[in-house]
Order: sequence, then C-alpha cells, then structure tokens
Amino acid sequence: MRRRRWGWFGPQRNEPADETAAATGRQAMAQAHGWHYVPHDQRVIVGWPRTALPPGPVGRVCDAVFGDTHGRAFTVFDYAHRSARTGQGERLLVWAMELPGRAPYVRVRCPPGDTHDIYVESGDTDFALRLLSTEVREEIRRHAFTGFVVDSHLLIHTAAEGGPEGIEDTLKAMAELIEHLPEDLWSS
Repeated sequence: MRRRRWGWFGPQRNEPADETAAATGRQAMAQAHGWHYVPHDQRVIVGWPRTALPPGPVGRVCDAVFGDTHGRAFTVFDYAHRSARTGQGERLLVWAMELPGRAPYVRVRCPPGDTHDIYVESGDTDFALRLLSTEVREEIRRHAFTGFVVDSHLLIHTAAEGGPEGIEDTLKAMAELIEHLPEDLWSS
C-alpha cells in the first residue's frame, strides 16, 4: 500500500523537487551546526502579529530550524501559504530571533534603494523612536533590510524584506542589528 503525502493544497503523490531540496538542505545545515530541524511545527507562529506574515489565510510552517547563533536563539522556516494577490501557493523564508527583552509591536519599513526614509508603525511611539537610533538605522541600511517586525521577544524578518542572501548571513545580520539596539530599551 502506497502512503499518500498531504500537502498544503491537498493530497500529493510527490513533493516538488525544490521543497525536497529545501528540506534536505535545512536538515544538513541543522546537523552541521548542532541545531534542530522539524518538518512542520505550527506552534512557531502562535501569537505572532498578523502583519509579520503575508496577508490571506494562515499558512503552515515547513522545514523549521531552531537553534542558537551569535548568542541568540532563533527559528528559520518556510511559510507555505496561498497568496492573497494571486491565489497561488507560495513559500516564503522567515527568520525570527530572540530579543534581549520584551518589546511592544513595531513594524519597520524602508523603501528599497532609499537611504533616507524609514517608516515605523507602532502603538508606542516613544519606544519606536528609541528603537531606531542612529546606529540601528545604519545597520538597517548596511544590511539592506527593507522591513522587519519587533514584537514581544522577537525580531521577525522575511525574505520579501530585503537583507543579505542566505540563511546564515541573514542570521548574522539580524544578530548585529540586535547588538546595536539601545540598551535602555529593555530597562523601561
């Protein structure tokens, strides 16, 4: 009897080659660094602000890697979802890294190629202004991030929001960004 694999859009006989390659690559990366790999874990996104992920129905977490790097706990995963724009299935690479303390919701957007404008959405204007110190703005530009979300204890970034190429380079850039956050953010 042949087992059928259930995917995001119903039963599938075979996984697409790129999804299989992503799973194999993530497993190998996790093993090489002493991190942990799980094929699916919806608990990762429980409690996340909805704006941290693409609009539309909630998708699923695939090929998740958990671990510590550069002194920070992190999670990297593919977010398989149905695009609200096209209606087609898509996969988006997502990174989440632990912050030194708890923070209110802040969404940061920087137009691609714009070296001056940084837009912020937050219910706590004072925190958002302190978050975007000169050093933090320089790190955002240096790493070419075009957006991220700070919420609760996480810095959340997606591949659709610029940044370095590659999982490990993005983890390093996120850790460097966190290192430049003002220390007084966590004392209030």
